[in-house]
Amino acid sequence: MMRLADDFWRLSHHDVSGKPRLNGRAAGLGLAAALLAELMWAGKIDVRDGTLWVVDKRPPADVLEHTVLEQLLAEPQHTTVRIWLDFLAKDAVEQVAQRLWRAGHLRKETSWRLLRPAGVRWVPVDWNAAHWPTARLSIHLRDRTPMKPADAFLASLAAATGFDEDLLEDAPAAGREYLRYLTATAAPPLRELLVRTEAAVGESVLSYRS
Repeated sequence: MMRLADDFWRLSHHDVSGKPRLNGRAAGLGLAAALLAELMWAGKIDVRDGTLWVVDKRPPADVLEHTVLEQLLAEPQHTTVRIWLDFLAKDAVEQVAQRLWRAGHLRKETSWRLLRPAGVRWVPVDWNAAHWPTARLSIHLRDRTPMKPADAFLASLAAATGFDEDLLEDAPAAGREYLRYLTATAAPPLRELLVRTEAAVGESVLSYRS
């Protein structure tokens, strides 16, 4: 089972405190893209020319993937990738955190204000597990070693959401070229998903600055 969104959540949150390392909009869009990519890998959806459609209606075993697929099936009139990225981004951070929590990888920490709960933070249970996606991708980029398709997508998604500087911190200049190569050679549906995600993140940055 491909858990791309779990690893992207780990990439985009601090491996000890669980605090976000990306702004909420970028993290949400990245996780939305990762969830759609999970369904692609499972053979449930396809993407082409900005259009997304379901090719297999049978429910996936994973609860969150099943929920996302049901949402796609419930709104067949909405077929553009961008609409679904925007929609899923709203709750993706929380939904993926809950999947990690159910699997025992996160714990809840409630903050209090005036004797009332003020919010919940999701904190990694195991530092090694939380840090491993960042370490793994950084090593591949630094040494320019072959990546599995899932890791290549994750590294490219980090670049699309503006998180690549952290992964390339100890990498030579050729590491950035390698990252561009990974994005350019991704399977067409995944590459289109990356391009649409990067555009959505870019528009959100411009909107914030204006």
